[in-house]
Amino acid sequence: MANDFKMMSQAKYGIIHYGLGFFIFSLMKLRVKFKLNKALDKKMAMAFLDFKQGGVDFSNGIINIHPELKILIKNINIKEKQKISNAYFDKFYKKHNDYLKEQTIKFSAGWRVIENEFMHEVDMIFKGHRFPSGKYIGYLSIINCNPRFLDNKTFQIFYLHPQGVRYVTMHELLHFIFYDYAIKKFPKIFKKANTERGVFWDLAEIFNVIILSSLEFKKIYGQKTVLPYHEHKKYITNLTALWKKRQDIDEWLSRSYKYLMAKKCA
Repeated sequence: MANDFKMMSQAKYGIIHYGLGFFIFSLMKLRVKFKLNKALDKKMAMAFLDFKQGGVDFSNGIINIHPELKILIKNINIKEKQKISNAYFDKFYKKHNDYLKEQTIKFSAGWRVIENEFMHEVDMIFKGHRFPSGKYIGYLSIINCNPRFLDNKTFQIFYLHPQGVRYVTMHELLHFIFYDYAIKKFPKIFKKANTERGVFWDLAEIFNVIILSSLEFKKIYGQKTVLPYHEHKKYITNLTALWKKRQDIDEWLSRSYKYLMAKKCA
């Protein structure tokens, strides 16, 4: 017990001893910020009206939340759709401005409580690999689509998301470091791979399900259920077993990539 406590204390400050040797890792302070961005919300609403991936129809995250926007899926020209959508978003943001601002404050406070603990766990998984540079901003959204943007390290989060700010933020941050790590560690495989669809995207989403389903991470975000994309369910059991065998990110990436390629090409 004393040794365990010593290890935990040392880990908190960035050092873990293994026998006679030691491993030093860096706990990077991201300080994720949460803001409103109405212009981005308008843009994403139009982008996700006719978008399906992983067995999910993302338009449901718009129409089911805002039935008034059902007209947008009808056969009307793009300019008219944009006009209707813009007017609706302007009206909604004006009416609920105070509440949306309150949510940004709550999200910031909720995330700040567990940020360091999350960073510690991520640091262990990715062997001290630093998060890539970026803005690290979570933009609250009034639609439930929750995209992430790898180019500037920002993401959207539905302001009433049932899984909460902790889970969603952890999910998106894992994407940012996963893609960066994979590309830098295995450039021949992933440098030119598509991050928005195909095997690389599959790997990122499946990895998140496996990691966020672990006891260590569930303790941080406080949820019980992690739902994969429907098309990924058939791979979860085998790839989870592969992770639990050694919990080595390099081995998992290499073997999981080969596994998915074989399955998809069969």
